Amino acid sequence: MTTSDHIELKPEHLYVIETLAEETNRPLEEVKQLYAETLVLLGSDARVKDYLVVLTSKKVRDVLRPSREPAVI
Repeated sequence: MTTSDHIELKPEHLYVIETLAEETNRPLEEVKQLYAETLVLLGSDARVKDYLVVLTSKKVRDVLRPSREPAVI
């Protein structure tokens, strides 16, 4: 599957995107766009591309996860 930016997303990318959308209760298209943008950013500097799925999903998850405010004691 290709995105609007003409990025070829492999089945493992699509699985991660769907999982992230479910985990974060975000629209699939929003997650797909953010994932594709992050994949391009990380992939452009990567010498070894074996871990791009893991690194990209971690970054996207961190962006989509609501920030946790420190507890006031």
